[in-house]
Amino acid sequence: MARTGAVLPVALGALAACLGVALVTQPPGGVGDGFRGRQGAEIDKRAIEPLDVVRAPGDLGEQAFAHARTLVGFGQRHPGTPGWSKQLDHIETTLAALGLTVQRDTWTDRKERITFTNLAATIPGKRPDRIVLACHHDTKCTQGHADPEHNFHFVGANDGASGVALLLALAPVLKATPREATIELVFFDGEESLDWAWNDAARALFGSKRFVQKHRDAQLLGKEPRIAAVVLLDMVGRTDLHIQDELYSTRELRQLMWSAAVATGHQAAFCQRAEAAADDHKPFLDVGIPALDLIDLNGNPHWHKPTDTLDNMAPASLQKVADVVMTMLPVVERRYALRTD
Repeated sequence: MARTGAVLPVALGALAACLGVALVTQPPGGVGDGFRGRQGAEIDKRAIEPLDVVRAPGDLGEQAFAHARTLVGFGQRHPGTPGWSKQLDHIETTLAALGLTVQRDTWTDRKERITFTNLAATIPGKRPDRIVLACHHDTKCTQGHADPEHNFHFVGANDGASGVALLLALAPVLKATPREATIELVFFDGEESLDWAWNDAARALFGSKRFVQKHRDAQLLGKEPRIAAVVLLDMVGRTDLHIQDELYSTRELRQLMWSAAVATGHQAAFCQRAEAAADDHKPFLDVGIPALDLIDLNGNPHWHKPTDTLDNMAPASLQKVADVVMTMLPVVERRYALRTD
């Protein structure tokens, strides 16, 4: 992910050139609604929609944190490392134990000569149209960079493990709840830039770009139902949680996230700052698929630092995000997956 656009209620400090998400100043008011890579304006925090609260089980944050502990225990998890292989097996084994069929999509990028793997599991609904809940499972490679400060041991507790852990903890809850729409859990590989700097995602977002291209090809052949909307979880477990108003994301979904945060009483951890972040939702937005990125990037002192460890994560933060996602999901389903137009 990389910072690529910023509208902040406070003055911006120096902008980092590091990878993983990029940063571009956005004037107040903005343009667009989050489709096709355009930055939108900040949400209207006065426009709060009354929502029925759907809370995650009370121990879900702890369950997610336990998954994160397991993942971090595998060490560095960028493609080709032993930890990467162990993580893929853990994701597959965990979902298979729920009776879900896991599809592995493994390919070698011919230019980079790196092998990547996306994982996906489908929870069938009454209708085939899908809502994709996604994350990235790779960690930033912090080896072999020209600047010695960019070379260190990195386990990616929040940036990598938290999204995976939360999806794995949500999976049994989602499976146990009958739904009209189909839910697809997707774990992207290759989100992080191979260069330290983002470079406009020239060497990043490998998994999400491939997933979207394969989806479009399958749709043209009539072999796959449409993706109605995407909710991306990236960096959702920091102790001092702040899920920003991510300005590329579809505005309607951002407003819905804010309403869900208010309904669940978690508004202090949401939308207090705004900034666009180039992330795995961008390839979907670029082809007109509504998408929302739940990300704690702006003001995060541990992003791509050795301090991104379990010590700086909390089960309570994962619980808050789970509550917001569960409260949003029925509305996302009705408004996007069940539309007939």
